Amino acid sequence: MDRTERIGRETLESNAGKMLRLTITATNTPYVMKPTEHNIIAITALADAAAIITLPSLNEAIGQYYYICAPTGSTAGDISVYEKETGAEFSTYGDLDADDDHVMLYSDGLKWRVILDGVA
Repeated sequence: MDRTERIGRETLESNAGKMLRLTITATNTPYVMKPTEHNIIAITALADAAAIITLPSLNEAIGQYYYICAPTGSTAGDISVYEKETGAEFSTYGDLDADDDHVMLYSDGLKWRVILDGVA
């Protein structure tokens, strides 16, 4: 492994442990995830309205896990998870509309795979 690969991997691994607490307001929706944002706790300030989080592209995210949690999904408005490639909501797991809805996804480069289904 050359120096550039080693530095890139260390950066990825160090970012993987951080939790992003994201409050979505009307002025910053939709939110597009960066490939290094692996853990997101999302709250929307839009009562009874959907806020959108777009996953990174499958190619950018290949081999990586992503965890998204909406702790106040029913009381503060739901979080909708969209795929970057299609611009559409991610099947039934993309609608985080109950308190503590959460999902863990894995990109194999071809498709998003559901690892943990915590969507009510």
